[in-house]
Amino acid sequence: MDRRQFLKWGSFLTVTVATGGLSACGGGGDNPEPDTGNPENFNFVHGVASGDPRPDSVIVWTRVEGSNGKRPVVVRLQVSTQQDFAPPTLLVNQPLMALPDWDYTIRNKVTGLSPGTRYYYRFLLGDRPSTTGRTRTAAAAGTPLSELRFAFVSCQDWNANHWAGMEELVQQDLDFIVHVGDYIYEAVPGGSRAGNVEDRHTALQLPNGTALSDGSIYATTLDDYRYLYRSYRTDARLQALHAAFPMIAIWDDHEFSDNCWQDRQTYTITDDQTPRTARRRAASQAWFEFMPADVTLDLNNPSFQNIQIYRSFTFGNLATLLMTDERLYRADHVIPETSVGRSIGSLYFVPQATLAAAEAQKIAAAGNVLTPVSMLGDNQRAWWQDRIGADATTWKLWGNQLSLLRMQVDVIQAVARLIARALVLANSALSSLETAIANALADDLRAAKAAGTYVNLAFTALRNVLSQVGIDSASFDATIKPLIESRLPAIALLDRFILNADQWDGFNAERKNLMAFLKTNGIRNVVALSGDIHAFFGGQVMDDYDAATPAPVMVDLVTAGLSSNTLLSSFRTVVDSDPAFAALRELIYSDVGGTLVNTFDATLRAFNPWMRHVDTNAEGYALVTLTSQKLSCTFHTMKPLAGGSAPAQPATASTRLLEVAAGTADVTVT
Repeated sequence: MDRRQFLKWGSFLTVTVATGGLSACGGGGDNPEPDTGNPENFNFVHGVASGDPRPDSVIVWTRVEGSNGKRPVVVRLQVSTQQDFAPPTLLVNQPLMALPDWDYTIRNKVTGLSPGTRYYYRFLLGDRPSTTGRTRTAAAAGTPLSELRFAFVSCQDWNANHWAGMEELVQQDLDFIVHVGDYIYEAVPGGSRAGNVEDRHTALQLPNGTALSDGSIYATTLDDYRYLYRSYRTDARLQALHAAFPMIAIWDDHEFSDNCWQDRQTYTITDDQTPRTARRRAASQAWFEFMPADVTLDLNNPSFQNIQIYRSFTFGNLATLLMTDERLYRADHVIPETSVGRSIGSLYFVPQATLAAAEAQKIAAAGNVLTPVSMLGDNQRAWWQDRIGADATTWKLWGNQLSLLRMQVDVIQAVARLIARALVLANSALSSLETAIANALADDLRAAKAAGTYVNLAFTALRNVLSQVGIDSASFDATIKPLIESRLPAIALLDRFILNADQWDGFNAERKNLMAFLKTNGIRNVVALSGDIHAFFGGQVMDDYDAATPAPVMVDLVTAGLSSNTLLSSFRTVVDSDPAFAALRELIYSDVGGTLVNTFDATLRAFNPWMRHVDTNAEGYALVTLTSQKLSCTFHTMKPLAGGSAPAQPATASTRLLEVAAGTADVTVT
């Protein structure tokens, strides 16, 4: 068998039929077994993995490392129904080729398997075995299924916090794991390295890379991205997780570039004006090489869209799972960073009315199509609608990287409430008027916003309220007005803001389109499994968040980062370091006797009534048990680092149970 033939098979995915005994590589059995490539010079150092379980197939993966002059190396795959791989149960005993062209990774699709069955697999270099992995196929479509158990995870930064959650997950009895993105982080050491990180994760050094202004280095070449996956896979906890369960994975932004879209990076405000096609293709190839996903990559296609990773799965009669790609096809952010000069006002803390107007303008200019304001892209959106409406399963699960929940803050009302609270604390006689004070001050601040300045702000509404308790104009000017003015934010902040326009809030028209499709077609029991934002959320996705009476259509469950900095810490950095946002500090946190108190959760709940659970200061993972009657999701919050070490097991500090009853679009929290 010549090397070109192996390259042909290796360009995509080798396929092995589980018929028992020695079968031919790729289905062609007339050629002799090739030169073994000195397997004695190679070792298994990155573990094994499986993924994309279907009723009759699963993908298995490994990588070998060594040196033989960059020749291919033969690695034997064995698959069995028993852990001892005894001959009667040995279904696959197959030589495969690990090619230097693909970084000596092996991705093999084992077909001919039985539905809903556990299998064991391993690889051999000569007579030296790898770790034994276990995997499980999906139940056949339509098969009555009483229960499905899985975890969903996101954001496992090598450079932040710890990976003790992986050790806990290995102890669970799961059918599979859903990974909704940020499997690697492309920048090292990155700004996150300045925070806490376990000492067993040493600093990474990219072979090439490009420097950023904060001193970090981001992956740029194929060698860089391969280095990151190799480094992450050296951790025994991640290896054990992959060996224990099949994984169904999708990427988010950090597998390529923070807050990316298509082949554009966004490290600076002008970055995304230049295509980074080679970098995007390198990132995609490395993901393809290291993730056990049933997808293909076409290196002969010069486009950055030379890979398709959105795909669907069915588990008996119980669940359909759609995994979407929300980076490769998305349009630019509705408000480009160049138009406002920085990411605040474009990606983060964006005025809601400005965002809506810009989106409407883009849609109108395109002839009333969603293409220029789409996260999924036209083809993937049509695929999503076709698939989610086609299967007759009880539940429709959506592996969705970015939260669908509206996350907004009305700064006028929020600041008015903060100042009203401060006035009451300063004068207890005002306690019965706290709500009236807040509402009156909000009216006055709206007048200031309309005028565009605080100059000559008379506080007419507030003076009228305070006059009820004998505070005259002179007293107001002497005591009340200075306190208020010391707490006022910049006039530009008097608005209703979307916190994060990189997620679905920044693609509102398409979100409404998808929700309308579900509502019109009566598609129920749809639950998104989301990540990215480094916080736990659970809540209702509305047909139109801006309607006078929005109606719930589906549910979004958002897992915190498995190992990341928290959403609270990110916003705390903004209000502590940017003077323009200092007046909003109490909306994020307060300092009570030297103790940091999270006020961000309450702020979000106050302005987003569809949210049933908010925890912005957590790392962890989500466990799901699915039956025909309900979906039960337990958020596991991890204990913090202890002196540079991951916490001892069990690493969970607390749990919170969220349930979605079949037939409802709501979340019950216990």
